[in-house]
Amino acid sequence: MHPVVMMRVGRRWGVAVALALVPSLMTLPSHATTDTAPTPEPSTSATTEPVETAPPAEPAPTPTASPEQTAPAPERSAAPRTATAPPATSKRTAQAATKRWVSIQVNSGHDTRVLTRENFWLRGRVLTTKGKPQARAKVKIYRYSGKRKTRVKTLRTSKTGWYSWSPAKPRSGVYRAVVSTTRSSAKIRVKRHTGTRTLASREKSMGFLLGKPTSGVRRAGDVAWRNYARATLVQRGSRTWLVRGKHLSTYRSHAGAKGRLGAPTGDVRCGLPEGGCLQQFRTGAIYVNKKAKKKVTVAVSPKLGAADLVAVAKSQVGYREKTPRQSKYNRWIGETDPPDAWCGYFVSWLAHAAGKPGAVLKSKSFPALVKAERKRGRTAKTPRVGRLAYIGYFEKGKPTHVGIVSKVKGDHVWTVEGNVSAGGGSRIPRGVHVVKRHTSRIVFYADPKY
Repeated sequence: MHPVVMMRVGRRWGVAVALALVPSLMTLPSHATTDTAPTPEPSTSATTEPVETAPPAEPAPTPTASPEQTAPAPERSAAPRTATAPPATSKRTAQAATKRWVSIQVNSGHDTRVLTRENFWLRGRVLTTKGKPQARAKVKIYRYSGKRKTRVKTLRTSKTGWYSWSPAKPRSGVYRAVVSTTRSSAKIRVKRHTGTRTLASREKSMGFLLGKPTSGVRRAGDVAWRNYARATLVQRGSRTWLVRGKHLSTYRSHAGAKGRLGAPTGDVRCGLPEGGCLQQFRTGAIYVNKKAKKKVTVAVSPKLGAADLVAVAKSQVGYREKTPRQSKYNRWIGETDPPDAWCGYFVSWLAHAAGKPGAVLKSKSFPALVKAERKRGRTAKTPRVGRLAYIGYFEKGKPTHVGIVSKVKGDHVWTVEGNVSAGGGSRIPRGVHVVKRHTSRIVFYADPKY
C-alpha cells in the first residue's frame, strides 16, 4: 500500500480507539488515580480527652478545632465516596468539637509553673458558636480527684467573654471549666513544684494582673522589686512574691521592700477564718478582714512570723462582749455555759485566725493554760513584740491574765488584751483593748510557735 494511504488509515484507527475508551474512563471510581490521596471520612469513634499539662496560650481559642478535639481519621477504604452521603458522627464526637468554645489556662498561659506559697489564677474565655465573645455566661469550675469531681466556683464572664478565678486556698489538682453539658474546656492539671522564680519570670506569668509598669527594677542588697499600676513584685534570693489588693497600699505606705516590713515571704494567704487574708513579710505582717472592727492592720516585729498574731490582734481592738463573759471567743472554744473569762481564749483564737493552729496553746482553764505554757518551755523574761504577756492582774507574781505584746518602750509594754475594759479595767461590758502596763506587772513572757 502507498505510504500516504497507510498514514491516513493509522490516524483514523487511533481516533476510533480513543473514542471507544472515553465511556470506560468515565465509569472509573474517583480514587482510582494514583497521584491524589483520598479524603478520609470523619471517624464515628469517640476519643478520650487527655489531661493537659500545658494550657492554651492567650488569646482565647479560635473556631478552628485543635488536634486533640478532632477525631482520628479512619483507614483508607476502597469504596468510592458519594457526594450526597452525610459524614457519620456520634454524640460524644459532636460534644468534643464544641469544647473549643471554652478555654482554660493557668495565669497568663506563659510560664505556667505553680511554686509553693504562690497563688495562681484559672482563666479562660467563652465564645459563642459563631466565635464571638459571650458575655455574662455562667462558668462552673470543677476540681477532679480520682473519680470524684467537686464544683469549687461559679462565676460569670466579662463583656469580652473572659473569666478569672484564684482559689482562696490554692490546691493542686485537675480542673475544668463547664458552661453546659455540651460546652466545656479541656481538663488542665495544676501541680505545685519547688524551684526558683525570677522577677522576670513572675512578671511574664502575672502580666494580666499587674497593669503597666510604673518603675524600673530597683535593688537594695539581695532584694529587687518593680512597681506596677495594680501590684508590686518583690524578689528576694531565688523567689519572687506578689503584693496586691488591700495589702498593696499599706505596703507602699510603709516604703515597700526597703521599708519597715521588708520583703514578702510568700503571696497573700486568704481563706482564713472570718474571710481574713494575711501576708507575711520579713519583719512584719499585713492583715485584712472585712468583718473585723479594723479592716486593715499592720504590725512590725524583728522576729520572723511574730507580727502575724499581732496584726490579727489589732484588728479586734474595739470588739465588745454583748453580755458579761459571753463573746465570740467563748463560742469558738466551746465554753459558753457557764460563762467564763475569755482572755486566754482570745490569744488562742489569734493563732486560729492567722492560720497557725497550735502556735498558741489552747485550754478552757486559765490555770491549766499557764501550767502548759511553762511546760512547753518557750518562756522568757524580756518583752518583745509578738510575745504573750502573762500578767499579775490582782497581785504581783501570780499570772491571772494574758495579752499579746504590740509595743515595747522603756519600762512599759503595750498589750492587746481581751476581757478587759478600756484602760485595762474590769468594768462591764468588756472587750478587746490596747493596754499600757508597767513591765513589773508581767510575771513572764512566752513565745508562740511562729
